[in-house]
Amino acid sequence: MAIYLCLPIAIVFSLLLTPLVRRFAMRIGAVDYPGERKIHATPIPRLGGIGVVVAGILTACVISGFAPLVGEDVLPAIRTWYPLLLGGIPVLGIGIWDDLRPVPAWLKFLFQGIAAGVAMGFGIRIDHITLLGGESIQLGFLALPLTFVWIVGITNAFNLVDGLDGLAAGLASISAGSLILIAILQNSSEDSMLLLVLLGSILGFLPYNFNPATIFLGDSGSLSAGYILAVTAITGSQKEATALAVVIPLLIFGLPIIDTILSMTRRFIGSLQVLKLQHASLKEQIRGAKSMFQPDQKHIHHRLLALGFSHRNAVLVLYASALSLSLLALLSVLAQYRNAGMILIAIGLATYIGIRKLGYTEVTFLNTGMLLRWYDFLTFNRLFFLGFVDMVLIAASYWGALLLKYDMPWSADLRLWSLGIFPLVLVVQLAVLHLLGLYRGVRRAADISDLIHVASVTFPAVAISYIMALVSLPPVDTLRFFLLDAILFSASMVGIRGAYRVLDYLRQRTNLVGKVTLIYGAGRGGQLVLRELLQNPSAGLSPIGFIDDDPALQDRMVNAMPILGSATDLSALITAQSVACLVISTQHIQKDRLTEVIHTCRHHSVTILRSHLTLEPLA
Repeated sequence: MAIYLCLPIAIVFSLLLTPLVRRFAMRIGAVDYPGERKIHATPIPRLGGIGVVVAGILTACVISGFAPLVGEDVLPAIRTWYPLLLGGIPVLGIGIWDDLRPVPAWLKFLFQGIAAGVAMGFGIRIDHITLLGGESIQLGFLALPLTFVWIVGITNAFNLVDGLDGLAAGLASISAGSLILIAILQNSSEDSMLLLVLLGSILGFLPYNFNPATIFLGDSGSLSAGYILAVTAITGSQKEATALAVVIPLLIFGLPIIDTILSMTRRFIGSLQVLKLQHASLKEQIRGAKSMFQPDQKHIHHRLLALGFSHRNAVLVLYASALSLSLLALLSVLAQYRNAGMILIAIGLATYIGIRKLGYTEVTFLNTGMLLRWYDFLTFNRLFFLGFVDMVLIAASYWGALLLKYDMPWSADLRLWSLGIFPLVLVVQLAVLHLLGLYRGVRRAADISDLIHVASVTFPAVAISYIMALVSLPPVDTLRFFLLDAILFSASMVGIRGAYRVLDYLRQRTNLVGKVTLIYGAGRGGQLVLRELLQNPSAGLSPIGFIDDDPALQDRMVNAMPILGSATDLSALITAQSVACLVISTQHIQKDRLTEVIHTCRHHSVTILRSHLTLEPLA
């Protein structure tokens, strides 16, 4: 009970402390001013990490005092944090120093090395690894250098991704949440308690940091969060009874790791190309090597902005990517790493495609392999993404149906059967969806008929997978399980594809710009005009409603647009609503009424447009 109170208490402390830290940072001048490499246009205070760290410390104090009141003792768990907290002091210190006055990269690296050394001195080491859940490999003398590289690398990785409002804080929250779930699966209360404190502190800070940010996490926050996550990943993965495969932390921290490796690789290759080191002096070679650690505006989040993503959308896309990797990590743990190899191959290919799509010309040397050239030749920019989303939906529906149908704990036979048959279900359902033409649709033009088609193809996909599963002789009756799976899968597929149209509709309604426009005629022609104006902002017309002479339609709504009156109300509506344009959508207007409408519009200097759809034979 005390452990799970850590999350809400930390959130409250962080929500209360962050405004105080913001005012303090403004007062002492710890402010990030706009500049050449900066995206923000106004000065924004740093030092947000102080609020996160202090919120975590206060939470630990409150929990340690509250636990005895309910008959619990959390002090032994808190004592296990001491090595991590002592190591975090130099990381937090250099982070605060850098927030107040920029420090050179070598000095930051020195303090991070000291922090890594403190953790290793208290016995936090990567002594053994399991590649894909098999036998443990003892690292021997490699344990210390590998631990050092891991701690310093992950600490810097979260610092490097701190380039957009809310990005580093959000990615740290996703990583912490994933590690919490794994710690719970391992029955590790010490790790889960610390991570819950970290998660709550960051979640309380995130509302102030999300775009438009009023305070930055700063190096004090991003370095501290990265250090805590790196160390807790080691302590969680080294438990002998439940050793984690190395693939799990790599997936959980996948996005920061990819961005860090990509940044160092492209900077180094870029320096080689510029300096032509075979003709450069030793001093120039050293300068070129140092360029690997120089900041720039070519990170993944910068490339997304260059591709036209808004600030918020770029952050949300990266959130979704990190969340997907974490879900795959949890799926690997639950499936006892049976599909880890397949997952790594898929992620590797997806990463390669993403690098090419983002325009990283420095790493074009990757396109030398026959397999990668063939894979890149295919149009995976849309199909691959949709297939990946459907894989997640298939997995969620399958395991969700299993949880709903069969009471926990599952028998050993059921558990082994469900894990063993899952890859077959995944492949069969994806193949059937493809054969039935699901991926030939155009999502931006989807309507009710497309959603019906989506729902109709999911049931045959599940039915065929059910028939295939019967060959494996399931230990229980699975007919109702697969019926439940079909219902969940169909609902999720329709929901995901319908969500695009819903979001597109909301975007259209909230981004109306241009001349205030009335549509004359609320019939089918008027509805076509409304849809065209909403989907075509280049027309420069912003519809606010209809006018129609049918008295039965007065004060009604058509496609969420009000019918504001009839032609006799036009003059008053023009004055009250500042109407600048009238679109006549119907041919069935009496001549005298049309003449009156035209006279009224000309009197108020309102533009008149006429819309009509005709089918004419081609001469």
